[in-house]
Amino acid sequence: MCCMKFLVNTIFLCVALGGMAQQIVVKDAITQEVLPGVSIYDIEKSHFETSSENGKAELDRFHGNAILSFSYMGYEMQNLQKSQIKPMQVIWMTPNTEQLGEIVLSVSRSSNKKQRLAQQVGILSKEEIAQISPENAAVLLREVPGVRVQQSQGGGGSPVLRGFEANRVLLVVDGVRLNNAIFRSGHVHNALSVDPLSLSRAEVIFGPSSVGYGSDALGGVIHFYTRTPLINQNKKLRLAGSSSYTFNQNTSKQSVVMEYSASKWAVLQQVSYSQFGDIVMGERRAHGYENWGKVFEYSQNSDTNYTATPSKNNNPNVQRNSAYEQVDFLQKWIYHTTNGIKFTLNLQGSQSGDIPRFDKLSEIREGELRFARWEYGPQKRLLISPQMSFVGNKPWLHSGKIIAAVQVLEESRIQRKFASLNRETQREQLTVYSLNADFTAKTRKGRDWSYGLEMTHNKVRSSAYAQELNLLANNIIGLKPKTAIPTRYPSDGSTYATFAGYVDYRYDINPKSTLSLGARHTITALDAAWSEQALIDAKLAHAYQKHQSSNITLGYSYTSNSQWQLKALFSTGFRAPNIDDLGKTRENRGILSVPNLELNPEYIYSTDIGIRKQWNKGSFFEINGYYAFVNDYMARVSHQISYGLTSNDEDTAIFSEEEVQITTNANVGTVDVYGFNTQSKWMISPKISYQNSLTYTRGIGNNISGNLPSISPLFITQKVQWQLPKGEISLHWHHAKRKTPDTYSPWGEDGLEETPLLANNIFAGTPAWHRWDMQFVLPLSNTLNLSGGIFNLWDTHYREFASGISAPGRSVKLVLRYEL
Repeated sequence: MCCMKFLVNTIFLCVALGGMAQQIVVKDAITQEVLPGVSIYDIEKSHFETSSENGKAELDRFHGNAILSFSYMGYEMQNLQKSQIKPMQVIWMTPNTEQLGEIVLSVSRSSNKKQRLAQQVGILSKEEIAQISPENAAVLLREVPGVRVQQSQGGGGSPVLRGFEANRVLLVVDGVRLNNAIFRSGHVHNALSVDPLSLSRAEVIFGPSSVGYGSDALGGVIHFYTRTPLINQNKKLRLAGSSSYTFNQNTSKQSVVMEYSASKWAVLQQVSYSQFGDIVMGERRAHGYENWGKVFEYSQNSDTNYTATPSKNNNPNVQRNSAYEQVDFLQKWIYHTTNGIKFTLNLQGSQSGDIPRFDKLSEIREGELRFARWEYGPQKRLLISPQMSFVGNKPWLHSGKIIAAVQVLEESRIQRKFASLNRETQREQLTVYSLNADFTAKTRKGRDWSYGLEMTHNKVRSSAYAQELNLLANNIIGLKPKTAIPTRYPSDGSTYATFAGYVDYRYDINPKSTLSLGARHTITALDAAWSEQALIDAKLAHAYQKHQSSNITLGYSYTSNSQWQLKALFSTGFRAPNIDDLGKTRENRGILSVPNLELNPEYIYSTDIGIRKQWNKGSFFEINGYYAFVNDYMARVSHQISYGLTSNDEDTAIFSEEEVQITTNANVGTVDVYGFNTQSKWMISPKISYQNSLTYTRGIGNNISGNLPSISPLFITQKVQWQLPKGEISLHWHHAKRKTPDTYSPWGEDGLEETPLLANNIFAGTPAWHRWDMQFVLPLSNTLNLSGGIFNLWDTHYREFASGISAPGRSVKLVLRYEL
């Protein structure tokens, strides 16, 4: 009886399984929403199916070896062999460029349609990045309306958002924070460790974004998304690359990418090599300062060559000691399971050569060049990040992504004065561990939740030493034993950790209105220790800080018939002191910054209002205004060391064989920042368009802080573009107003001493400037593309505000992109 029952059940099960239809689910690869109405047909178009309201479709009508096409307006077509499709397999459809431009990936750490967001967001697509073909990320970010980039040397590029810079702007790559425990105030150039040619997309969120990203996101977030290989492609192996050269600047970049696609997995490998020559400045000096920025003398000192005095520069327009080189790589593996889980292994690396600090090598002390050498040693970044994303089947778990990462970083600073044989080296090594878990929930239609956790742990090791040169004539034949000097960061090691949880809720009140609310709670912990060797302040021994902060956002977006959009946003943010803020020892132009163990977090409260008008043919006008105030703002102030070990004067210290003034970071009260940005695009005809952007920023300090740093003068960009029968051509105009000397920050972050010198040791501030560029894109075939342009058409000499190096003069750039 039992055997008979078992046999009947077995037969029944086999019949049930044999009769089960082959069913699949079609979803958006970005938003992970189901897609109803997707057309499915074979190559002969003899059978057709359409995905249902819940994204499902049955494939039984197609024969086993049929090649099936999945087609849906606004998405890239997918071609798959039926025999390789498993029952209930998720078919991922990738939005095309136009559709993807209406989706934002970074706000609330999940994808949303742009019209549902109250934040101002700038987006650069893969196609736009390819057309720009930037040599580094600084060149790329200048293309985003509202972003300004500061530069101190050839290998420099510090983005500024709404008057905030460096460790007040958060950099993220593929969901992993680039900001670490030693991201400094002033200027930070770590964005250059991201190869722009490896990107599929870049997004810039303007304004406080601490709910989604935690500490540091006061001015906003810059999120880089690297390229991801695709599975199930008809062309299994794809080879592509690009080669660019900028004439007159001796700058070149080579990049090669290989992508292999299988039925369930794919791999992408990209390697880029960049070589930057000494920057040649423009010769046309409309500002009237004949010698400003010219390099009449420079240092020829190196690891092996010793020169006691500066050398004459035969062409003062060539900014000697601004050249450098860099290599970057990206390797990404993906694997899709049949039940919708996607595994990714993301490997990234970047290493530069020595990067001369041009502004320091141009520094004058008592009429002479001060430094024989001042360079950053090789800057190294390695990222290893396994990731898992999945689709849930519960209302409270619609989708999820878990990102683990470890970053290994190294940077160093090497300097020697002309008057000394002592070479000083400071070296920093970091290991950063992080874990992000981000989830979405859909309790009802039009009601979306994002929630998650973040943990980070930074371990910092700092060392410093001086070595005297051993010389034989002009050759350096060796170095004497090391002697300890003050380290840049705590000499006995330091750690910085964070733990946070967040939730974001988005509610479609009706098809035209969306309300959003978000909250996050963050805990930070800092631990630092100093050894007794080579201290300046005898009180330095150990520091421990623990802070907590709760932040919120409240936003509203209203879209009227897709023509008008009104946005309003209130958001808060914070920045906890990191190792650089609290524990740094650093000298600049005779001013020494020392640790302050009593430093506390700063908090921002911001209001945004935005209006956008859209026309059917692609024209639009948009204005976004904001007002923010920062409590407990961190700024430099004069400082005294009661237990100084190097000087009897409490206001000064002996550092690197010189007496210097002492400052420290402190909380100085409340400051205000406000401004606006306008953008527009006008379709003059179906083939001619005009675009412009205008950005205004104003900062109001207090009696202690003085003028705020990084407050850019008004800057404008304009562009006219012509679509040709084959390709396109465009004319660009960039302009910045003058920055007067009475609006510069008092502690040197803005580089007033880099501006023209007038009589009686008075500086003029940054002169107004403008630049014209002409660019083109010319497809030569389906697999070959030529682009480039003439930059700085009139060979104008200028420096951007707060930059310590003059911008390139007239140059011609050619880029060849190819696919095999």
